[in-house]
Amino acid sequence: MRRQLLPGAGESLGIIGPTGCGKSTIVSLLMRFYDADGGGVFVDGRDVRTYERDALRRKFGVCFQNDMVFQDTLRANADFGRGVGEAALRAAVEDAQAAEYIDALDEGLDYRADIKGANLSGGQKQRLLVARALAGKPEILILDDSSSALDYKTDAAMRRAIAQNHQDSTLIMVAQRVSSVMGMTRILVMDNGRCVGYGAHQELMDTCPAYRETYRLQMGEMT
Repeated sequence: MRRQLLPGAGESLGIIGPTGCGKSTIVSLLMRFYDADGGGVFVDGRDVRTYERDALRRKFGVCFQNDMVFQDTLRANADFGRGVGEAALRAAVEDAQAAEYIDALDEGLDYRADIKGANLSGGQKQRLLVARALAGKPEILILDDSSSALDYKTDAAMRRAIAQNHQDSTLIMVAQRVSSVMGMTRILVMDNGRCVGYGAHQELMDTCPAYRETYRLQMGEMT
């Protein structure tokens, strides 16, 4: 029986679990970086193997944890060669919480990043990469461990802005922090390559020991 994991437009899916548990593998299967050995992966009711790869990937805006900042302006890094309009680019920067540091630079968006963003902090690079993902107004937005260098306040502000301003997109948030996913419509809990829990936050608190333990450890509620 097929399980519907991917929510609809305006809804969200959190994927949480320890390093190496298979979270990013799900993203790779969705985008056909490789195909499943068995079963199927479906987007909009269609097996992803029936899509032409470029057509499938145009549905996605993705911020991977190992994405690259190029030696170019912040504007060019966010635009990524797509010819995004100024208003859309500015909105993406603001929603990604990158405007705070970009506006403090004399050159603003025309500030030039060094190779691999060496002249930016980890948090600044992550916010720029999230802005890149948002700028194309994708059908499906995937943020793969894209807030690990952000403080909780900035992470929360970014999630609120995405929820408010990208309601036509389906959001997939891959994270190790419970705080990053607990507000998602549904949460998929991974462990050692397997799904060990699936549901909303409170449902998982009631039924999934692995999720409940992670919550208590991270949120300081261990007894």
